[in-house]
Amino acid sequence: MIDYLEQSMIKDQNRSRILRAFREKNIIQKKELSDLLGLSITTITTNTRQLLEEGLIEEIGIAESTGGRKPVVFKFAKDAMVSFGVDISPQTVTVIMTNLASEIISQEKFRVHEMKLDTILKEVQRIVEEMLYTHKYQKLDCVGIGLSLPGVVDDERHILINAPNLYVINYDFNDFETSINLKVYLENEANVSAFAELTLGAAVNIDDAVYISITEGVGCGIIANHKVTKGSFNKAGEFGHMRISEQDIYCSCGRKGCWEIFASKNALYKHYTSLSGDVIDDLETFFALYEAGNPLAKLTLSRYLDNLLIGIENIMLGLDSEMIIVGGEIAMYLSALSAQVDDYLEKNHLNILSRDNKLVFSKMAPQSAVIGSSLLPLKEMFGY
Repeated sequence: MIDYLEQSMIKDQNRSRILRAFREKNIIQKKELSDLLGLSITTITTNTRQLLEEGLIEEIGIAESTGGRKPVVFKFAKDAMVSFGVDISPQTVTVIMTNLASEIISQEKFRVHEMKLDTILKEVQRIVEEMLYTHKYQKLDCVGIGLSLPGVVDDERHILINAPNLYVINYDFNDFETSINLKVYLENEANVSAFAELTLGAAVNIDDAVYISITEGVGCGIIANHKVTKGSFNKAGEFGHMRISEQDIYCSCGRKGCWEIFASKNALYKHYTSLSGDVIDDLETFFALYEAGNPLAKLTLSRYLDNLLIGIENIMLGLDSEMIIVGGEIAMYLSALSAQVDDYLEKNHLNILSRDNKLVFSKMAPQSAVIGSSLLPLKEMFGY
């Protein structure tokens, strides 16, 4: 029995490795696959035959012979199936449909407007079914749908345990899975963003990193030994709720002094409003003021960076990760100001942040979470 299970596991692993090679290389021959993966030609032949039958690869011609029979050239059938990713935040929901190469085929976004989660999911289902119909796919052609959620997730039981910014506790997604008739995968927004960076982004060649998601709150995804780690109770990375201040300001979690009170997008808006009396609620407006030389915007960003870096310092001191990846919509704006950020970092925080530890801004932002959620249904297929 053990031998059979081991053989079955090896067989599944080989299939995933071969499919992943097709995804990465697109066009390849059997001999190239054998050399690349260290697998026998027999194993490669058996798997390519099965993948041809399933429509996941296709023959596209014959290559020139270097002696002996001319080799067949195969191509990854990236459009054979699709995957869905959904990023649910307190303000907006983004839905994407991707092919097997994670290329976005279709995308739609809608504002939440204080919708209940049940209503949000009904709209998600409508969009998913409309995208499938428009692009002439059946549900049988869909690997599944991944959901990025702003809270503590139990993916095995399909439960969102706690999401303060959505005002949700112990929400069960099994009914949604039955209704939409697709395999549903759940993950915390920061963890799924870290998974996107690990698979396609800044952390592809990194073993240990922390992804900091700056949205209406602050969440973190921890990468250890080239895997996203969630801890014993799925709560690893909740650095947004570490206390950094004694100020009498309440967080959405009910405690005072949490990092996200001072480092979220909302914190930036509130601080500028407290200084200027002008209400703003979007990053484009704030950074336009900053670029125009508005002194209160400059002061606000300076104080914001201090608060952001206090938390980053604590994470660096605790985990000593190779890389800290700052994500969320704000990463695009801070990346454009990277010279100023580096200068500020060197003058104020270099004694703590070692030159060995890299601080980078996500190039996938602000779509890390929705791309990561679309990768969840593909984990088993490609062995991620």
